[in-house]
Amino acid sequence: MARKVLIKVGGETIASRAGRERLCIDLAAVRASGADVAVVHGGGPQATEIGRRLGVEPQFRGGRRVTDESTLEVVEMVLVGLIGTDLLATALGCGLPAVAFTAGAGRLVQGVRRPPRQVGGEANLVDFGHVADIDRVDGALLEALWVGGFVPFISPLVVDAAGHVLNLNADTLASGLAQSLRFDDVVYMTGVPGVYGELGRPETHLAEVRRDEIAGLIARGAVRDGMIAKLEEIGTLLDAGVETVWIVGFDEEMAISSALAGLTGLRTAIRKR
Repeated sequence: MARKVLIKVGGETIASRAGRERLCIDLAAVRASGADVAVVHGGGPQATEIGRRLGVEPQFRGGRRVTDESTLEVVEMVLVGLIGTDLLATALGCGLPAVAFTAGAGRLVQGVRRPPRQVGGEANLVDFGHVADIDRVDGALLEALWVGGFVPFISPLVVDAAGHVLNLNADTLASGLAQSLRFDDVVYMTGVPGVYGELGRPETHLAEVRRDEIAGLIARGAVRDGMIAKLEEIGTLLDAGVETVWIVGFDEEMAISSALAGLTGLRTAIRKR
């Protein structure tokens, strides 16, 4: 059975064609090793930029986007019309047999609207609007694509049981797929090459973080904004049985394939123990 690798890339890492090409060349190396690869991509910076151009100012609570009706329209346009298309074109140009679709396709993921909830840094319950939690996962679509030799690029939009589109956090999507479909390896590619012991001090970069250290990093302010949510999702992933999750920086050449091959580099391995 082929090794299954799930890669989550942040919107900032694929904003330029050069970044997308670097990613796809790296993915080709992972795929050449015999692995079945799936990519989950975000698009937060692009959604913020396009939204502001259209007069839709972003709102965040606990590092996560509040999705009202106007914001949902922006997210749909950006994730599917802009990022999905650009990723598909770049991947095909690099020789990857790519397909791009939302997580709702084929009921890969069915969502349910998130109820108001307590989040870190907020005194009251937060209503995130048209935002999803994962209801269930069905990996039949991914399995069929892998059998056909394709590389899936998945955007974090889902559909609920009644046919309503919902915005799902990309890290939550990656975590849900990894838990439900038993991926062997999970790699998060971000704008920073891992986790630091102290904000703004590169010399405090952490090569490894244990599961039981995540809460302390958050509590003392070593991470902030979206990295808080990312580490929380990674903690859930480790609790579900994944032994190691990588956070790598997109500025490093061949960051993903190098991490999976066990080569040294500026990255953070987050381990269960």
